[in-house]
Amino acid sequence: MMWRTALVAAIFGFLAGLAGVWCGLALFGNAGPDERSIHDIVHDEITLTEAQDARIHALEEAFAAERADVEARMAQSRRQIGEALLDDHALSPDVIEAADRFHDAMGELQIRSLTHVLAMRAELDPQQQAYFDARLAQSFDVAD
Repeated sequence: MMWRTALVAAIFGFLAGLAGVWCGLALFGNAGPDERSIHDIVHDEITLTEAQDARIHALEEAFAAERADVEARMAQSRRQIGEALLDDHALSPDVIEAADRFHDAMGELQIRSLTHVLAMRAELDPQQQAYFDARLAQSFDVAD
């Protein structure tokens, strides 16, 4: 019976990890040789003025702190899922509540990430925005 509970906990942990990795790669990671992160696009493909670079750097620092806070809550919720599974040996209200907290934090991270992307875009001039939008469309597989 214990091995079953451990297996369920491992599966939840694995799925949670995949969700976090997907979110990171979709918005900021390097998913493949032909795909670049949003960060890379802004800093390596768009020529920023000194003022733009400073404002975007400040946005990135603020987002890094927000992201760390939400990721810490995700990790705590993931641990709580495992603890509840091991204590209850069932899909109990405690397990469901912990899973809901995890999913709420994951959703919050996604919204904060998208808000950050839009904040960076707002610092670009119209020509830079057009390029950024085209590259963003490619990142989200909506390019023609």
